[in-house]
Amino acid sequence: MRFNNNVRVRVRGKYATAVTKAILDLGFSIVQASDVIMSRFNLGTDNSAPNVTIKDSERVPGGLVFMGDCDAVNEVLNGFLRVIEYRALVWRSVVPLHRVVMGIIKGETDNGYVVDIGGVDAELRGFSGYYRAGDVVPVFVVRTRVFPNDQVIVMPGVRVDTHYVSLIPGSNNVLFSRHIKDAGVRSMLLEVGLKYIGGLKGYSIKWRSSAQFLSREEAVREVEAAIKTLNEVEARSRTSQPHTVLQDGECITEVMLGGDAKLILDNVRNNVMPTIIGHHSYKTLRRNTALLDLVESLLGHCNDRVGFSEEFIRQLMSRRYRVGIIHIRPNGEVIRLGTAEVLRLDPRDIVLMRRLRGGGYLDGLGIPKSEGDLAITCTSLGSEYLIHVYTDSALKPKGIYININTPVEFTGSNILYIDLAVDIVKRWDSGEASVVDYEEYEGYVRMGVIPQKIREGVDDLVRKLLANAHTLGEDCLNRAREMMG
Repeated sequence: MRFNNNVRVRVRGKYATAVTKAILDLGFSIVQASDVIMSRFNLGTDNSAPNVTIKDSERVPGGLVFMGDCDAVNEVLNGFLRVIEYRALVWRSVVPLHRVVMGIIKGETDNGYVVDIGGVDAELRGFSGYYRAGDVVPVFVVRTRVFPNDQVIVMPGVRVDTHYVSLIPGSNNVLFSRHIKDAGVRSMLLEVGLKYIGGLKGYSIKWRSSAQFLSREEAVREVEAAIKTLNEVEARSRTSQPHTVLQDGECITEVMLGGDAKLILDNVRNNVMPTIIGHHSYKTLRRNTALLDLVESLLGHCNDRVGFSEEFIRQLMSRRYRVGIIHIRPNGEVIRLGTAEVLRLDPRDIVLMRRLRGGGYLDGLGIPKSEGDLAITCTSLGSEYLIHVYTDSALKPKGIYININTPVEFTGSNILYIDLAVDIVKRWDSGEASVVDYEEYEGYVRMGVIPQKIREGVDDLVRKLLANAHTLGEDCLNRAREMMG
């Protein structure tokens, strides 16, 4: 199935080659490609403004962000999720960024107001005593909620955003996207902006990144069209009913890629150029990829990609005496569990040990933590669970905690995975294991954050782990004892 080739997509970041390949195969157009991408795909120059931008997430290690025109974002995202076989957690903005809407003041708070913008409550900061409950006012979204702990924040007034320019309430300045760096381009856009800024009382002109590709005549047309739209939106704001959307904004979607999704993208990239299995996991936290580039240049002369990749990862792991553990919660929260001592670090057999601080209780077990307690962790690359055995300083076991997650990855210096909320716990001296946080997991499923594809595997895994929790814990502890002598 091919999609709408009128949708223009800009791709940036660590996944650029794989994502560009996937997007082209889906039938979309690539615009504003880097020189490297144009060379790899034999693309001509097309600096049209994108409908969708795909780039690295700034919030979730190894994640992607899709942002742009809402319908286009949905279409491109749906195609991409099909490519990675829906092996990702997805969070969508509850309201488009920069949307202009007629809000209803619900009440005053200590530092502003609560505004109903159509089924979503937003915070309007400042303006104490200026509004009353029930007032209907035009507002625009300056911060939206993607992850659950995000706040939706609005400001009073209207704004206009096109693909090239934004007219925003301000003090009659001409502003530039940080991506517009060419001095000549900035000078031309400044000149055009200054020509019109005098007639915009209470507004600033901000040139967006795509404006750097405009001619002077095109820039003039864009500003004039934006001003016309602004006049229309201002007029409508004086007579519109509550919750009326005066201008839509940009949808933002965070895609939390599981380890198996990254392997699929490794294979997609390998159709373009030699790519080791584990490429995108390795690049998750790294800026300098010189070693990877060198290894992949050699891969091009090797007929055994699987064996070559396994040996590369094995060699990387064999040189580590300590590794970090990065635990990403389904809500996007990144928790660094600290640095673990390596007892064994092999793609098929990972055994780690952490020393715990005293105070508090062991997760899910209700057992007090004592100074010197240990956490023994057993897993392997690609495993969909981690076994944690908690012991005292003499390796006397206290309990078992099995974390269910996306496939375990190795980034070169860290073990990384996305927690799926549901876990298995068992006190060492109790008869049965139990499931914890299943309701939280179910909540993510109901919201569509955890897709059906992942849920099917989790439900089967829970049943197996419940039946074998103690055996798995014993095996993990015995291996650690052997390695510690």
